Amino acid sequence: MNTYPKLNQLAKQVTNEVIAQLAQGKVLWQKPWTSYGLPRNYSSGRHYEGFNAFYLNHVTEKKNFTAPYFLTFKQARELGGHVKKGEKGTQVIYWKIYEGKADKHKPEQTEDEHDRHGRKIVPFIWTVFNIEQVEGVDFILPAAVERTEQQIIGACQQVVDSYPLPRPQILHGGSQAYYAPTLDRVQMPELKSFVSSQAYHATLFHELIHSTGHPTRLNRFSEEEKASRFGEERYSKEELIAEMGASFLSAFTGIKEAVFQNSVAYLQGWASKFKDDKTMILYASTRAFKAASYMLSLKTEANEDALHALKSAA
Repeated sequence: MNTYPKLNQLAKQVTNEVIAQLAQGKVLWQKPWTSYGLPRNYSSGRHYEGFNAFYLNHVTEKKNFTAPYFLTFKQARELGGHVKKGEKGTQVIYWKIYEGKADKHKPEQTEDEHDRHGRKIVPFIWTVFNIEQVEGVDFILPAAVERTEQQIIGACQQVVDSYPLPRPQILHGGSQAYYAPTLDRVQMPELKSFVSSQAYHATLFHELIHSTGHPTRLNRFSEEEKASRFGEERYSKEELIAEMGASFLSAFTGIKEAVFQNSVAYLQGWASKFKDDKTMILYASTRAFKAASYMLSLKTEANEDALHALKSAA
C-alpha cells in the first residue's frame, strides 16, 4: 500500500494549522525546545527529529502538557499502563529505508520512491500520546532546566563560538543583516543597533543557519541560489529553513518568546506558498533541524534520503 497519501494528508493538516496560527499572529514553531529539552520517546529515550521535534513541542505547548515526552499505544501497554479513554494522539512521521531495487512488475511503485542506490524510502505515520494522556505508569521526569538572563546570553554566545570549523566570517557594521554565500560571510549591524542582546542573537542565529548550507558544510544551495541574495520570494524555502532553525537555537538557548514576533508579519506573506506546496513545512523543518543540529554538534539521523522522498511527495 502506498503510504504517501497519508503523508500528504498530514502535510495538509499541518499547513492549515500553520496558516491559522499566522492569521492569529502566532508561529507554530516558536517553542521547539522546552526546559525539558527536545521532545523524546519516553520508552526508548531517543529524541524526535526534524518535523516531529517542532510539531511535538507545539502540541506540548498547545495542550499545556508539562513535558514533551511521548509514547505509542503499544509502548504504554508494555510499561503496564494504557492511554486514557477519549484521549486523541498526535501523528508523527517515521521514515523507513528498504534495501534492494524496485520491482518493476509492481505498478504501484514509483521511481521517485527510490534513491539512486535503489533503496526504497517509505514514510510511516505513527500516532503517539503525551505521557499525561497515559495512566497506570509511574513516570519519572528529569529536573527542568531554567536559566538566568546572564546564563541565556552566555548560552547564545557559546553557540556562536562553538560553530564547527570551518566557520563563516562574521563582520559588523551597516544597517542590514545577511549572509553572503559566495564570500561565506555573515554581515551584522552592531549590537547597539538592536533593542536587546536577545534580539541581536536571534538575528545572528538566522544568518548562521543560512551559512550551514555552504558546500563545505551541509551543501544546501543550488548554483542559482549561490549567486543570489536570500530573502527573495522564490527562495522562500531557504528563508523558512533559517526562520525555523533560528527559532530552534533561540529556544535552545532560552531567548524569550518576544524575539519571534518580528517574523510573524514576514511569514504571513507566505500563506499562499504554503497552500501551493503542502510539503513545504515538513521539508523545511527537516532541514532546519539538521542545520541547527549541525551548529550544536548534536547527533541526528536526518538524512538526504528522507528529504528526497519528501520532495517526491510534493
